[in-house]
Amino acid sequence: MTSGPIEHLYHNLYGDEILKMFLSILFGSILGIEREIRGKPAGFRTLALICFGATVFTICSYLLGVVDNRDRIAANIITGVGFLGAGVIFRNNGSVSGITTAASIWIAAAIGMLIGLGEFVMALVALAMALFVLYILDFIQIWIDDRFQHTEYKVVFKGVDKSPVLRHKMKDLKINLDSMKVSRLNQDIVFIMAISGKESNLLKFNHWLLDQEFVHSFEW
Repeated sequence: MTSGPIEHLYHNLYGDEILKMFLSILFGSILGIEREIRGKPAGFRTLALICFGATVFTICSYLLGVVDNRDRIAANIITGVGFLGAGVIFRNNGSVSGITTAASIWIAAAIGMLIGLGEFVMALVALAMALFVLYILDFIQIWIDDRFQHTEYKVVFKGVDKSPVLRHKMKDLKINLDSMKVSRLNQDIVFIMAISGKESNLLKFNHWLLDQEFVHSFEW
């Protein structure tokens, strides 16, 4: 019997199916702990099942014995995971949440496929890199968010245009005015502003608005 690339591929794929399934649950659970701690929709059980399912489907793809179209099931796994990821993404007013959770679902399935293929070292490296992004890079994300907050304000003046005072205060607090719309509502003047700056300065701006008698209301 001749040996070749296909035989070598089978040698790497077959065997240790039970071990692969246990590892997929373990790796998926480890990846999902971070989402569980943060109270996200997809916790460690969900990611464990996704990783486990991707491994099982990958095992099925080579147990079927179809050599030429083995990647078809892998492609369908990616499509199915895309639907799951879309289900955890929500849009609330001007913000979008759940994208990181959707990405975690995506990488959990990828790790499960690696385990199903018997690429245990690559799966372990992928898990370590995913945890690095979720935990270590989170501190960088917090630092960026603190210094580059983007938000939208709606400020209602009591019939008097106090925009020069507003602009002056924002300049003192080093808050950038990205865009502004002005309209009139009965006797009041409404300012809708897109601004950006440090989170601490935005909090100071909020306290300043609360103390101004000419501000009828504001929201952000």
